[in-house]
Amino acid sequence: MKILNSLSTENICLLLLVIVTSFIFISIVTAQAQTADSDTSKNFEFESQLEELLTTLYCPCGCVRETNKACVCGTAQAIEASFRDALAEGQTVEEIRTLYLKTYGSEFSAVMKAEGVNLFAYIMPVVILIAIGGVIYLVRHQSRSNDISSTQPDQQISDELQQQVESELEKYKEQN
Repeated sequence: MKILNSLSTENICLLLLVIVTSFIFISIVTAQAQTADSDTSKNFEFESQLEELLTTLYCPCGCVRETNKACVCGTAQAIEASFRDALAEGQTVEEIRTLYLKTYGSEFSAVMKAEGVNLFAYIMPVVILIAIGGVIYLVRHQSRSNDISSTQPDQQISDELQQQVESELEKYKEQN
C-alpha cells in the first residue's frame, strides 16, 4: 500500500497500460498459435488425401506399372498437380478417384476391389491355410494312431494260439 501511495498518478496509469498491453500481446500470440495449429492440421489432412490418391492410382504414362507417387515421369508430376488443384477446389478423394478411373480405366486402380474374380484372390489364402491345417491335422492324427497301435499288443489272439502259448509255458516251467 505504501508503494501505491508513493507512486504518482502518471506512474500508475503507465503501469496499468503496460499490464493491459501485455495481456493484449499474449492473447494475439495465442490466437496466432491456434491459427497456425489449425493451418497445420488442415495441411496435414490435405497432404494425407493427396498421398492416398497418389498411392492408390497407377500412372498412365506407359512406363513400368507404378503408382503416381513412385513414377518419376512428367505425366505423374502433371497428375499430382491436377490432384492438388482438385483438392484445393474442394473435391473429395472419392470424386477425384472416380473421375481418374473413368478417364483412364479401372485397370489403373492400384487397390483391388473385393468383387468378381478379385474376390477369389481375397478368399484363396484363407482356403489354402485351412487346407494346410487340415493336412497337418490328418498327418499328426495318423502318426499318433500308428504310435498307439505299435505300442499296444494285438488283443485279438486266437484261442488255439493262446492254448499253445500256455502249454509251451508249462513245459518250460517243468523243465526248470
